[in-house]
Amino acid sequence: MALWLRHRSERRSVGQIVADARAGLLPGVHLKGRSFLIDDEKAALAAMSKGRQGG
Repeated sequence: MALWLRHRSERRSVGQIVADARAGLLPGVHLKGRSFLIDDEKAALAAMSKGRQGG
């Protein structure tokens, strides 16, 4: 969430991003329990960009 907040003007909605992350479609992010962990910030930011749809 902090990563999204820092770049929110250029990112898709949180709902879309969370749905992709839960489905395993967000590169650079993995789910651990109920939390999302960012492994690769550059890949995660690219995947969250507006105009991008999943994976």
